[in-house]
Amino acid sequence: MKLSLVVTSQGKAEGKVIPITLSQFLIGRDPQCHLRPVSAMISKRHCAVLVKGAKVYLRDFDSTNGSFINDKQVKGEAELHNDDRLQVGPLSFVVKIETTVPVNKPTPVPPAAASVGSEDDESVAAMLLSLQDDEGSASSGPLGSDGVPQGSTVLDILSPTGKDDTGEKEPVKGDPKKDPAKPASGNTSSAAKAILEKYTRRNRT
Repeated sequence: MKLSLVVTSQGKAEGKVIPITLSQFLIGRDPQCHLRPVSAMISKRHCAVLVKGAKVYLRDFDSTNGSFINDKQVKGEAELHNDDRLQVGPLSFVVKIETTVPVNKPTPVPPAAASVGSEDDESVAAMLLSLQDDEGSASSGPLGSDGVPQGSTVLDILSPTGKDDTGEKEPVKGDPKKDPAKPASGNTSSAAKAILEKYTRRNRT
C-alpha cells in the first residue's frame, strides 16, 4: 500500500506530497514528531496517521484545536479513506491511498505457457485415441465388460491334410483335452491366465 498526504493549504507548500512510510506517523510541534508545522494552533502532539494492515486510521491526541476528516471532528480514532480531506489545525490535506495487489493471490499463467500446455494435452489425447483405434482393429471380437475381447483366438482354417507343419494331427477346435497347452477358446482372459500360470511354474522349477 502506498500512502501519502497532499498539502491543499494555500501557500508555498500547496501541492506538496508528503509520503508516509511508517506505521505511526506523528503530526505536532514536538521534536519527536515526523511532521512539525510551525503554528501555535497545532499541539505538541496533535495527531497521528496509523497504518493497520490494509487500513489507515487517524488518531487525535485530545488536541486543542482538533483534527477533522471531511469537516467532521475526530474523537479518538477514525478510519481514513482515499481522497478524504484531513484538517489539522490550520493545515489541510488530501489523503491518497494506493492499494497494491495482495501477494497471496496466485500469479496468472502466461499466455504462452498456457498454449503450450493445451497443445501437449491435445497431442496426448490424439495418441490415446490412436491406441484405442489400434486395439479395436486388433481384437477379433466385441469387448467384454472388463475390456477383454470376446470370442475365439483359434483359427477356423485347417490345413488340407488335417495336420500342422510339424506333421502332427491338428487338434479339434474347442476341445481342450486334445491340446492341454491350449485353453478352451471362448474366453481369452482364461487363456491368458493359463499361459501365465504355465510360465510361472516353469520359472519356479
